[in-house]
Amino acid sequence: MKLEIAKPEDAAALAEFYKTFPTRGLLEMKTDRGQDFFAPYAVQSDQYLTYQLKEEEKIEGIASFVVRDVLLNNKVRPVAFGRDLRISSNRRAILEWSQHFLPVMEEVFHTFGCKHLISVLSLSDAQALNAFVRPRTMKRPLPHYYLYRRFNMVSVHGKLPWASVPLPHLRIRRGSAANVDALIYYIIQKSRQRDLATVWDAQSFHDKLERWKGLKLEDFLIAFDKDDNIVGCAAPWSAGGMQEFIPMSYSLRAHNFRQFLKFGKTLGWTRTLTKPYSRLKVEAGLNFKYLNFLFADNGDIFESLLWRAYDEAHENEFIVYNQSRSEFIYRRPRNWISAKMPFGVYVLLMPDQEPPEFLHPTNEKSIEMEPFFAL
Repeated sequence: MKLEIAKPEDAAALAEFYKTFPTRGLLEMKTDRGQDFFAPYAVQSDQYLTYQLKEEEKIEGIASFVVRDVLLNNKVRPVAFGRDLRISSNRRAILEWSQHFLPVMEEVFHTFGCKHLISVLSLSDAQALNAFVRPRTMKRPLPHYYLYRRFNMVSVHGKLPWASVPLPHLRIRRGSAANVDALIYYIIQKSRQRDLATVWDAQSFHDKLERWKGLKLEDFLIAFDKDDNIVGCAAPWSAGGMQEFIPMSYSLRAHNFRQFLKFGKTLGWTRTLTKPYSRLKVEAGLNFKYLNFLFADNGDIFESLLWRAYDEAHENEFIVYNQSRSEFIYRRPRNWISAKMPFGVYVLLMPDQEPPEFLHPTNEKSIEMEPFFAL
């Protein structure tokens, strides 16, 4: 077997290989990136690498690393984010990759001049947790996983009939050239309260927005108080055909929730989930509307922004956003019909590497993790 860096012309083959690996949890789903496997990485950063493990030109494993400049412990630093590690059931491929993992980490650190590698794992995926996080034999040279933060991916599917806008007179406007400077200043101030934030000045904001395919300044929802000060913002966005999540089957709990949503739709309360492939034999993706650049001064402002984003979304779309465990104002509103999936953010360290200072228990900052980049 040989390990090599993927090239642009490998995108279609990588996407086809990646699609064969379902993500397990309350529902089993597979990810379809069409013909461009690298498209989600280009939204995150201009710097990324994908390694592929091949046996006679057949792909047996892949792993990607996206390097981003982020705010970490009040300093702008390059950090590598490990993504999309997929290894076939071929035992030889598993053993081969375990021998390559640490050298690949070292190569990524050396190539991009970064010192930290971070990965996101679903806490509902027992197979992934058993393979990477939980105690195992130390005979194989693998990195150590340290839990950094937990967050919930919240999906909002409807409103109860007695729900009402908490701040009906709150002024919510679209982003424009007239308010962009105030918006950037607000996002910078809020970002300083989080680690892994990707906006720290005007240039970083414009760079991020320029990379974000399909997201425009006019898509931002900006909340203003009576003195015309910004008190919250959010940017609803759909990934389009860049990355589709196709439900293959639902667990009993998820199936019951989907049936409840079907009933609620007849009453005008909810929006339904996509039917699973196991039933219709048709691959149809979940209709996510991601809530990005989400900041608010309090829970009522957040819920008002959520209300506006939900009302403006298409009838078949539901809202998805991330909530760090320590940011209580973004908890699921009680008058909404919603679900959540738990995730863990892990720092990967070499066996002889000392834990970085931001892992110290005295660091209580929440983190920024856009929902599109967590899956």
